[in-house]
Amino acid sequence: MQKLDKLSNARPLEIIQKKKEGKKVVEFFGDFVPEQWITAAGAESYLICKGGDPQPPEATLDYMLRFMNPLAATMAGSYLLGLDAVMPIADSITIQQHDSHYGRMTEILEYKGLPVYKVGVPADYTVDISREYYRNELREFRAMLEKLVGHPISDDDIRANYAKTNKINELLRKIDELRKQDNPPITFSDFIKLNHYTLRVDYDTSIEALTQIYEELKNAPGAHAKDAPRILIMGRAVALGDYQVPTIIESAGGSIVTEFLDEAIRPFKCDIPTEGDVVEAYASAMYDNRVPQCIFQPAWETRFEHLKELIKEYRVDGVLWYQLAFDEIYDMEHTCVSKWIAETGVPLMKLESSYEYSREAIAPLTTRLESFVESLKEAK
Repeated sequence: MQKLDKLSNARPLEIIQKKKEGKKVVEFFGDFVPEQWITAAGAESYLICKGGDPQPPEATLDYMLRFMNPLAATMAGSYLLGLDAVMPIADSITIQQHDSHYGRMTEILEYKGLPVYKVGVPADYTVDISREYYRNELREFRAMLEKLVGHPISDDDIRANYAKTNKINELLRKIDELRKQDNPPITFSDFIKLNHYTLRVDYDTSIEALTQIYEELKNAPGAHAKDAPRILIMGRAVALGDYQVPTIIESAGGSIVTEFLDEAIRPFKCDIPTEGDVVEAYASAMYDNRVPQCIFQPAWETRFEHLKELIKEYRVDGVLWYQLAFDEIYDMEHTCVSKWIAETGVPLMKLESSYEYSREAIAPLTTRLESFVESLKEAK
């Protein structure tokens, strides 16, 4: 963990050095942008997934209305405050366009003259025309990359990277399987960090580190108190650096044993075929056949069925709905989920975050989370 943490933190400096050596740099956001293609092109990739700090969202207010979720706003705000060392030197800033929040933030970056490239992701994912549209967006993205680096991208190199990310996914699944134990040997805080680190660190290093971590964990003692309430966290994202809420839950004696998150986490339960057309392989795995994100429609009933499967599989005692401020589509889904889950008898608590973790904000936040954990303990 410490090695991955160190390498992840050092990644911006590494990219700056690579840029000086003549390599192209592509900063990107979202699972619908194939990171494997960027690496296969010989460019340096860097995922945007920072959160948990109230200052970057505030910095966007000179350019945009307040009503944008703080994760999307952090994307532009970090650049405005000089907190993103990669964005000013990036040759392309590629951002998936799947909802209005990221669309508005990319407009700020375009206004500031940055080389933004958009990958369109239609929300009506079950329709044939949407599926073909996304595939065409991938083909155009590949053409942009090839023009950027000045040479064709090898399909074999792309497939080799698919195989490596599949291996990372496999190792994360093996670690995740340990979380089904009565007392999991890893906390959610550490598990989500593993996801974040492997989204920043190179594939081979990630595979080596995860292999070692799994070997250490598979016979390790539990990391939680005996009979700790088993919690599922659901929402858009727990971003890199946004660890305050899970830390409070774990300190209060709760155990977050699984998650249902749409962004800022590796899609480790979703492998990409290494045979056949590379565009079709990526689109079918990541767009057609994956559990849909909240923004996709129709999706909420499908997502609730998946939620019930997770509750059963991980023996969940309660659900924490972790919602980012002004994220209206998740607010709408919560209305449905809260009604449906009440019929199952599983408790659900909604918590909204604007990344405001001042001393004044932490006290009531801690009280709410501790009370939730305590209520689950009493019900066990």
